[in-house]
Amino acid sequence: MNDLKNKKANDVIPGNLFVPGEYIQDEMEAREMKQVDLAIALGMSKSEISLLLSGKRNITVLIAIKLEKIFDIDAETWMNIQVKYDIEKMKMMHAKELESMSLSPAKRRELKRAITAA
Repeated sequence: MNDLKNKKANDVIPGNLFVPGEYIQDEMEAREMKQVDLAIALGMSKSEISLLLSGKRNITVLIAIKLEKIFDIDAETWMNIQVKYDIEKMKMMHAKELESMSLSPAKRRELKRAITAA
């Protein structure tokens, strides 16, 4: 708990937000696959795999396509996992700014009408 005292809110990822690499790790474990095996299959170094699994490297479109071949899980699923993570992390990082951007009910209705009409 003391570790959290020195961190800013933007540095802390909520407990229910998993880095995309954790999903890859789950698939690896289910298939009894080692990091070195995944590295070879993806054509990446073991250190790049480490970065991917720890969330310090994103799942790119090319990686998603390769993961689809390896795990038989659609590339779109891998990209959705990455994008959802990015969106949630960004929302968390900019929560105060987004909160201050609240629209008045009248502006919200106007915006909703404009979107519906488009």
